Amino acid sequence: MSMTVREILDLPAVKAAAPLLTTSAEGLNRQVMWAHSSEIFEIGPLLSGGELLLTTGLGLSGADAGARRFWIRDLAERGVTAVAIEIGRSLSDLPVELVDEADRREIPLIRLDDVVPFERICRAVNTVILDREGTELRVVDQLSDALFAALATGGLDGVARIAARHIGCPVMISTASGQMVAAGGVASKQVLSRLAAEAVVRAPVLVDGSPWGDVFLGHNSGWAPGALSLAARRIAAAAGVAVVHLRDAPGEPGSVAPALFEDLLKGNVASEHEFIVRAGLAGLHPPAGAALLGLAASTTDPKATTALIRTVGAHSGGALAGRVRDQVFGIVVADGEVADPAGALAERLRRHGVAPGHDLTCVIGPPVSADETGRSLREAHAALDQGAPGIRVWRESLPDRLLGLVDETSRRQLVDDLLGPLQRWDAAHGSDLVRTVDIYLRHGCSPTRAADHLHVRRQSLHQRLRRAEELLGHPVDDPTLMVPMLLAIRAADRFSLRTG
Repeated sequence: MSMTVREILDLPAVKAAAPLLTTSAEGLNRQVMWAHSSEIFEIGPLLSGGELLLTTGLGLSGADAGARRFWIRDLAERGVTAVAIEIGRSLSDLPVELVDEADRREIPLIRLDDVVPFERICRAVNTVILDREGTELRVVDQLSDALFAALATGGLDGVARIAARHIGCPVMISTASGQMVAAGGVASKQVLSRLAAEAVVRAPVLVDGSPWGDVFLGHNSGWAPGALSLAARRIAAAAGVAVVHLRDAPGEPGSVAPALFEDLLKGNVASEHEFIVRAGLAGLHPPAGAALLGLAASTTDPKATTALIRTVGAHSGGALAGRVRDQVFGIVVADGEVADPAGALAERLRRHGVAPGHDLTCVIGPPVSADETGRSLREAHAALDQGAPGIRVWRESLPDRLLGLVDETSRRQLVDDLLGPLQRWDAAHGSDLVRTVDIYLRHGCSPTRAADHLHVRRQSLHQRLRRAEELLGHPVDDPTLMVPMLLAIRAADRFSLRTG
C-alpha cells in the first residue's frame, strides 16, 4: 500500500532520471502512497497527502524566493511525502530557498538531472504500490481467516496470540480504561507496560457500535503502515466479536449487568480477565489497580436506588448497578484519595438519600482488587439482612454474622453466662443494667459520653456500673471481657434471648 522514498529511488525508471536527494537522508524512510505529477503552482489543495509530487518547476520559474518557500510549506501542510523536480526545462538548478525550506519542513527534495517522462515514473511507482496493496490485502485476509478461526476456541487471548504470530509484532487488547485483557507476542512485562504509549497502530474495539476498548500493535513488524492499520482494524473487529460472544454466552439470562452480578454472587466469574471484559460490556471500565466496592440493597424503589448508586459512583470513577430478582446490586470504583473508601461511599449515599416514602437498606462491602470483586459483593449481600435498616458498611454487621454461625443453644449459653445476673436483676427490679453496660462499652468506657447518651447524671451512671460489677463479679471494663460482653448483649437483642 506504500513505498519508501529509498525504494522509489532504486526503481529503474527513476534511476534513469539520475535522481539526487538534496535534503536529509532521514527522509529516505518516509512512506509514499501514490506518485503524481503537476505543473500547477497551487497544487496543494488538490492533494490528499502521502504523494510523491513530480514537476519540472514550471509553476515556480516566475516566482520569487518567498513564493517558492510558501510552495514548499503548503505542500508540507497538505501531507505531501516527497518532491522531485526535473532540472533543465523550467529551472536550470534547484533554488537554494527550495532546498532550505524542504529541509526545514523535513520533505525529501529530489533533483532529477535526466529527462524521463513523468508518466513512466508514475506508472512504475504506482504499479508497485498497487501490487503491494493486493498482496497485503491477501495477507490481511489470511489474518482475518485465522482470527475468526481462533474465536471458536481462544476468545480474546486467541485473537491476540494469532494476530501477533501473523504480523510479527506485539499485540495488546485493552478496555476503554486501559485495562489489558489479552496480549500476544510480548517478550516481557516491561514491553507490555510500554506498548500502549509506544504503539505503532491503534484501533478501537466496538461493541454494538459503541467504544469498548482498543487494539495496540507494537514495533518489529515488516508490514507497511497502511496494511498494519488495516490489520489492526481486522483484529479489533475480531476482538469485538469475542467480547460479544462472552456477553451472550449460554446461561447468562437478561441484560449484561444483572447476569454479571448473579455470576459474581455465585462465584462463577472465573478470572479478573473475565470480570474486566464483562464489566466493560456493561459500561464500567475501572482503571488498572483501582479498588472496587460491592454493594447490596433492599429497597421499595429499585429504579431510584439503581440511579442513586450510579450517581454517587460517578464521583469516584464510575459505577455499575442492576437488579437481580428483588434486590439491587452495585459495583463502585473506590475513591483512592480517602483512607476509608467504604465509609466515604456510605456517607455520600446518606447525603443523597432516597425519595420520601421509600425504604432503603444498603450495605457496602470491603474495597478489593478487581479479581476479588465477587467477594466484596458477597460480603455486602451476606450483611444485608443483618443489623438495622439504613446505609452501612459490611463491618458493622460482622457481630451479627458471627453470632449467626453459632447454634441457638450456644447463643443462649453465651447470654446466660455473661449477662444472666444482669438480666435477672433487670427483670426483678425494672432496672436497665444491660443497656447501661452496652452504652458504656460502646462509648469507649467514657462515663461522660455514656451518661450523656443515657440522659442521666454521672453519679447515677457510676451507681449502675457498681451494681453491675457486684452482680457479675468482675469489672465491666475488663479488656479481656469487653468483646464477649458486647457479643452477648448483641445476641440477647438480635435473637431476643432472655435468661430465666
